[in-house]
Amino acid sequence: MNIDKFDIIKEAVFINAKLPALPKRPRKNLFDILKIQHREIRNSNILAYFFDPNEEHGFGTLFYDSLQEIASQKITALKKSHPEIEFNDISFFDELVKVRTEEQTTGAKTKTKSIDIVLEGDAWVIGIENKIHHDLANPLNTYWAHLKSKKKTPFGILLTLFPYKLYSGKLDNGHYFLNITHRELIERIQQNIQLTGDLSTTDLFYLREYFKNIESHYYHLKPKPEMHTIIQEITENYSTISKILKKKEAAENHIENLISTIFSEYGYIKAAKWYRREDKKYDLYFYIPSASELMRTNSLWLCFELRNQTNRNIINRSEFKEHFQNEFYKLQGFDQDELASSSQRTHAFIYKEDNFFQKGEPFNEKIKNVLDRLISGDTAPVKQVEQYLKDREYFFKG
Repeated sequence: MNIDKFDIIKEAVFINAKLPALPKRPRKNLFDILKIQHREIRNSNILAYFFDPNEEHGFGTLFYDSLQEIASQKITALKKSHPEIEFNDISFFDELVKVRTEEQTTGAKTKTKSIDIVLEGDAWVIGIENKIHHDLANPLNTYWAHLKSKKKTPFGILLTLFPYKLYSGKLDNGHYFLNITHRELIERIQQNIQLTGDLSTTDLFYLREYFKNIESHYYHLKPKPEMHTIIQEITENYSTISKILKKKEAAENHIENLISTIFSEYGYIKAAKWYRREDKKYDLYFYIPSASELMRTNSLWLCFELRNQTNRNIINRSEFKEHFQNEFYKLQGFDQDELASSSQRTHAFIYKEDNFFQKGEPFNEKIKNVLDRLISGDTAPVKQVEQYLKDREYFFKG
């Protein structure tokens, strides 16, 4: 890859300095004009439109990814302050395949009600109670029963203007609906939005009007520059932005290909978001974030985990996690405090390394050194996990 680093930095800094933040409206937005600014059903419809990656907008999974990130971070924080709470792990929910609004609940003991927004994957389902104006008086236990009836991992979200008390989302079975504010969601979307050639002025207009409607409910928000300025600056610098995005994409693809190639050298092949042994002898997988996330954080983060039927039906998950939490606790670069377990997977170890992309230290060499440490040799962490399963005769070949 032949990329002029100086030009990328110079162009990006110049354009970023000219682009203002996404705006707070100085006048009525489309929702105000149509007199639907307080109508939760209308708000849910447009939210569902943006959540659906198959719709005509150019934002892909921006809304879903942003929601998933916020939820994961809030749960991590809540677990520290309220260790007694129970949430299913949303961080490993994969591809979003269905989006529906006003889904009628079935099979519940109380009067049938509808869930505002339902996001659904192959193995998981998220129910979103969308609150714009009214107080929370919804049968959350009924919603949860409906989500569970789908035989998938359920997750509940209260999307509200202002924070609710934690126990407002508590269910009879000890689980909770997680509270996320509209402001938290739109701010994360603003952070994550990427300016690409696929975005039209119509896409930006719809998004702007949605942001403006939500922001109109927050009287204390500070005014932001007009969206027109963003569109004008992007138009004037369209060619330069496209070149930067192409170079960024090329760099990310290069890293992804390196990761895949290097894992294959150690006998691991890509399986969805994970890497597993090519011979499928064990239900053990490596998970590593996307290249864009690694580059954004200038770090390497990966975990080694037990999945599938061995995790669900055979092994004692608590014992497994506790064993390796203690086994690798003192190893350099290991973060065993963050080990987690669910019906989907149980962590054996988590490895982290900051400042991973450094001058004079090629990425492929550094990650080879990491994988060599983790995989190679009889006492390597991966070998110890495999030996643990072998000693207990937990073999699996799928």
